[in-house]
Amino acid sequence: MKLNKRTPRPDDDERLTAVDLFAGCGGLSSGLVAAGFRVLAAIEKDADAAETYSANHPDVLLYRRDIRRVPAIRLAEKFKLEKGDLDLLAGCPPCQGFTRLTEGSKRKDPRNLLIREYLRYVRVLRPRVCMLENVPGLLTRGKRLFDELCAGIEKEGYIINYEVLQLADYGVPQLRKRLVMLAGLGQRIEIPPATHYNPALEDKINPRLRPWRTVRDAIRRFPRPPLRSRVLARKAQAKYPWHVARDVALEVRKRLRHAIKNGAGRASLPAALRLACHKRRPDGYFDVYGAIEWDSPSPTITSGCTNASKGRFGHPSWPRPITAREAAKLQSFPVTYRFKGTGVESVARQIGNALPKRFATVLARAVADSLRS
Repeated sequence: MKLNKRTPRPDDDERLTAVDLFAGCGGLSSGLVAAGFRVLAAIEKDADAAETYSANHPDVLLYRRDIRRVPAIRLAEKFKLEKGDLDLLAGCPPCQGFTRLTEGSKRKDPRNLLIREYLRYVRVLRPRVCMLENVPGLLTRGKRLFDELCAGIEKEGYIINYEVLQLADYGVPQLRKRLVMLAGLGQRIEIPPATHYNPALEDKINPRLRPWRTVRDAIRRFPRPPLRSRVLARKAQAKYPWHVARDVALEVRKRLRHAIKNGAGRASLPAALRLACHKRRPDGYFDVYGAIEWDSPSPTITSGCTNASKGRFGHPSWPRPITAREAAKLQSFPVTYRFKGTGVESVARQIGNALPKRFATVLARAVADSLRS
């Protein structure tokens, strides 16, 4: 069975249409637009993320509410969508409850159940293609919910294809693994092939592949940022919004200098520079107070990406954490992308939770090719 053809509508501008659930600050929508989609509507509950989304996607109808309070039929009626009219339903449900950072916790995150809202929208809107992105932990810690989702989607007549992908293989200058699910109404949608390869491998399997993009490729052109304290005191001005360095204590600077020279996290620190809690408990996350490397992809950018105590987020040359703008570039957002928020913590959270635009574009183009063929 082939994909259902979309019913022509009077307002159709020939672009493929999409709806973005759990839109965040707009990384997925940016990729959809770059791939030629017209994003009709998006849903995002977080106020700061919604402000960022609107600033960059003013033409998209944005519902700034909890998705559980937005009836799917409302979108269908608003855009006169019948079965097969919508080309793509995309979404990245909250994944914090399935991540490696929370796998030791026995507490259940209520956000885990939001993945069921995606299925609710599939049942009502009946898009030609479904796209879902999440952390690999959805296949292990969240297996029950993922199996439930797949069973529900298959019952609606979709053929499911999913795979865990390394985003560095798709041109993102970051080591970030993500689960991608594509489901076509009556047709299998193929996962796009890799565009880049790890240059450390002895053999490059495909001569058309390019080497992984590195931290140097992404942020080497950024000027040295001013300190946040000097910006707040109006003694300095950032060249790019949110390209401002955190003020860190002398001890933190010493740890980061050590990391730049030794290329390791807290485990390599001399006793004099170790925190008391790390001395008492040598287990835990060892990459904190580490520095990223110029000539490889960065580690996974998280919501704590501007804090050296939250991961290996030290700048490769200067004893400071990376800035929010540098983190956004490692997430493949252009420097022109406008972030709104109540502070650097809010912006860092939006950036860390986003789907990198570059990967979203590759994924969306593969879906567009299947829809048009």
